[in-house]
Parts: sequence; C-alpha cells; structure tokens
Amino acid sequence: MASFWARVWIVAAVTVTLATCLEGKFTHSAYLDPAREKYFLQWRLDADTITFRASVATLGYVGFGISPNGDMIGSDIVTGFVTDHGDTFCYDRYASARTTPTIDASQDWRLEASGENGTHTFLQFSRNLVLCDSTDRTIKAGTTRVIWAYHNQDPQHDTALMYHGETRGARSLMLLDVPQNREMPDDVQTIDLLNTYSVMKKQTVYWYRGFKVPDFGGKRHIIAFEPVLQPGHEGMIHHMDLYTCLKDVDPDMYDGVQHARHSRDFPEDWHSCKIRLVAWEVGGEGIYYPEKAGLSVGGPDDPTFFLMETHYNNPQHKTGIVDRSGLRVLYTSELRQHDLGYMQLGMEVARTLIIPPGSQAFVTAGTCYPDCLEKAMEEESIEKIHVIGVHFHTHLAGRKMKMRHVRNGVELPWIRNDGNFDFNFQQTVSLQKEVEVLKGDYLIVECTYNTTDRRKVTYGGLSTEEEMCFGHILHYPNMKLRRCKSNPHKASYLTALGATEVTFSAAENDYVPIQPRHMAGKTIQKLLHSIDWDENTRQTFQTQQRTGNTSVTCMKKDTSVEAYHQGDIEVCRKPPFAT
Repeated sequence: MASFWARVWIVAAVTVTLATCLEGKFTHSAYLDPAREKYFLQWRLDADTITFRASVATLGYVGFGISPNGDMIGSDIVTGFVTDHGDTFCYDRYASARTTPTIDASQDWRLEASGENGTHTFLQFSRNLVLCDSTDRTIKAGTTRVIWAYHNQDPQHDTALMYHGETRGARSLMLLDVPQNREMPDDVQTIDLLNTYSVMKKQTVYWYRGFKVPDFGGKRHIIAFEPVLQPGHEGMIHHMDLYTCLKDVDPDMYDGVQHARHSRDFPEDWHSCKIRLVAWEVGGEGIYYPEKAGLSVGGPDDPTFFLMETHYNNPQHKTGIVDRSGLRVLYTSELRQHDLGYMQLGMEVARTLIIPPGSQAFVTAGTCYPDCLEKAMEEESIEKIHVIGVHFHTHLAGRKMKMRHVRNGVELPWIRNDGNFDFNFQQTVSLQKEVEVLKGDYLIVECTYNTTDRRKVTYGGLSTEEEMCFGHILHYPNMKLRRCKSNPHKASYLTALGATEVTFSAAENDYVPIQPRHMAGKTIQKLLHSIDWDENTRQTFQTQQRTGNTSVTCMKKDTSVEAYHQGDIEVCRKPPFAT
C-alpha cells in the first residue's frame, strides 16, 4: 500500500475525513465480530432508505449482506475495496450457492463514501428497504440476519473475489428499531449484581442469587440495566432475569445467598419471587429506558430484595470454572415522569405447551383476556396503559413471534412482530410509537416453531431443548398485574386426538378420555407417544389447541394465582396490513 500513500494520500485523507464526519449522523452501531472487534458497522434509517458504514481492520476487500437465516445462500450482498491508487470498486451481488457471489444485473447498493488509512478500510453504502429485484432481500422490522466477510488483500481486478477464509460470520441485528437513548444524567450511579457460580457439569442450570436492595435515601428511578459478562463466558450464559417477590422476604437473611433451582436448600420464600423487573437474553445489549419513565426503587412500596436468575447452558459439560457475570443497575435521583411496569404475556412454562415433531411452522398462542386486564385496571383506577417496549422469548425451535392487539372484535396493528426470530439474539425493543391498551382489550402472543429436525414431541420447559412462549411488555403507569397468560387446557388436546368424552382422573391426577374405549384412561403424554404424526394430524392438533378452552393465569403483585377457563376469542377481520 506504499504507493497509495505516496500518490493519493490527500484524496484518502479527504475521504476518511468525510466518513468520520458522517459517523456522528449514524444512530446505531455494532461490532459484527464482537469477540475480535475487527468489523464495525454503523447505520441509520431515512424514510425508505437505510445507510451503512463499515469500518474494517483490513486493507483488502470487504463484504456485507442481508441473509434469510445467517447462511450465505440466498443472501443479498455488497462487496467493495479501495485500490492502491485510491479507486473504489463496489458491486451489488447475490449468492445462490457457497461460492463467489454473482454480480447482480440491477445494481441497487449505492456507494456514498470510501477510503483507507494504514489499518482500516471504510465503505459507506445505502439501499432502499424494499427492492423489486428478485435477487434482493427486503429489510423488515424485527430481527435481520446479516453476514460479513473480509480479506487482507485486494482482488486482482475489479470484479474478482478471493475466498475470505475464516474472516467471515453472521450476526442478528434490529436494523429498523428505535435507537436507545444512552445519555445518562450527571448523577447516575451504578450497582453491580454479580454471581459467584462454580460451573456444574450439567448442561442446563438455573442459578439464583439474592441481593438486598440498598438504602437509597429515598425514591430513585432505575433508568438502565447492562449485562456484565465475564470474558470468555459469553457462550454459556443464555439469560439473566431480575425478580422481586410476592411475599415479604427478609433481605438480610438472603443477601448473597446462592442456590441452583431444585436444590435441597433452595429457600421456600424464593418461590414467590415471580415479579420480573428485567430480562436480558443471549446476544442482547443493555436496556435503556425512554426518558419519560423509570423503574421505581427506594420508595415506601418498592422492593427491598432482588433475586437474580441466570440460565447457564453448558453443552460441553465444562467444569473447574467460576463465573462472575451478572447485571449492572444504573439509577438516578432525577425522577422521571412515570413509574414503569413490567408484565409477562404469552404462555406459562408447562407441559401444556406441546409442539408435534416434524412441524415446519407450528403456531401456539397465549392470550391475556380482558377479564384479567380490566379487573387489574379498575382496582387501581387506571383507564389505560401505554406500552413502550417489548421483549420476546422462546428457545431453539422458535422462528417467529408476534404480539397481537384486539379491541371490540377488531384486530389493531400488531404491537410487535418478529418474522425472523433468533434464539441467540433476544433484545428488549423500544417501540417506534407508544401503544395504548384499554380496558376490554385482548393481548395475544403467537409463537411459531420449526421441529422438522425432531422425532419426539417438544414440551414447555426450562431447558433450551424444551420450549417457551413469552412476550413481556414495558408500560406506564405501573400497576400490580404481573402475569396475564393462557395455556391450552388438556381437555382440548384430548379432543384433538379423538376423545369424545373427557373426565378428571384422581388416580392419574390428570384429565383422561372416557370415550372412545381404546383411549379410555390414558393421559395426554401416553397418547402422544403412540401417534404417527402427519401434516393433517399436526394441523388438527394446532387448530384444536388454539380454538379450545384455555387455562388462564392472572397474577398480581399481592395476590395468589387466579385460574379459570375461557374459550377462544373471535377476530372479525385480519390485521390491516399484509402478514
């Protein structure tokens, strides 16, 4: 590159300066290779156009693409490089195989700026969100899988590319979401809530540690949470959740106490700690609340005890490691306008979440019914709540998630939709526009699963091989309702399998068929193991569980669980935009 610096250093300096100036105008950024921090991407959204700026630690070519699933095949790709003479070559490409991507006949990626210095290549390019070219990919709201690559040398000519080798990868990003406000007030303070966990050989461990909430000297607002991940342990931490409790728990007794779930010494008091304050998932960033709201601590009715849950995933069965990861709490004495509330929607973690094997797109739904929501609002004289953020959660089989909103039999625009959900990237997202939820509204969380690689039924459960279907909402004003969820009733499943008459068996402590005779007395688990699943059976099973009776959880901060049965709702029309 010596000739480049000798002959066109002034041009390069101008280009790099331009790129540096443009840097301040970008609203989002991320390292696409967070472990190495060699490929830094910035981006911004302008109406129907998105602009990217890639800063990569190479003096060779740079590649970037929009992928359907994190794989090269089917990706919409742009490649570019700056020559020794300062010329830039940039091409719109597509990949139909794992080989050199083809140059697209329609060049829809637009180069806006480029340059090199002694260590990095800078490329700035833009494109429309929606393109009519069949080889391009539309960029949608929700999770986008991007791929990246680079080489340490320039190609021999403008259209050539050499194999990139190991300098490649994929990452999930929320390209179109509202940027988080990370500007902190001058008086911001922090508390670190950290584990001291000696890693067990088991693959799945839910680890809990108690923390006494310090005396803040009065009410404060928590305005952000950040993950504190011990270097090298990022891959073993699936999620970290912070809870408060339904009962009064002695904070002095349990401060610093740690236990695995289901251990003999697990405190009975901790079973009431079901009020989730924050949820961080693998691949996510920190959570920074909008300027108008914060989580209240230090006030007369605020929690005095936190319980942190960490899901450790250890498929290699490593031992001899101590993990000290956790959560950082950022708080301020400059109180914001509203106290935040946090509510969990969707389905309870239970064996009544059942997904047949071989399913391409099996849909489950958990409903927050008006009975629960309206009662909670009336008890606190609240006419409506404002939803400002959403957090989705499933496990490995999850592919899509959606939060639907129904009022007076009419489906309103979805509160949140992620048609490309990624288990390894689960982030709390601020909404582009606040959503008002009124008394009488339904809130429905739909999860779509793919189990084509499984031969057995997948049940709801805690391990990553089992499944969950959650949708958490951040809202104001705060209220005591913490869970508003539903699961299919077991009688509905039995009906789907052919039962014509069902009863509760005290001997089995479960629902069983009476008729037909060949099914009599058998539990749902026994019947499921004998099914020869085909597409018709899967579809019948899905339809019945979504339209039959449900068991509903309506859990408030200061009451026990209320459970009852309720039929499915009717939606008068489809959503007002294409699915």
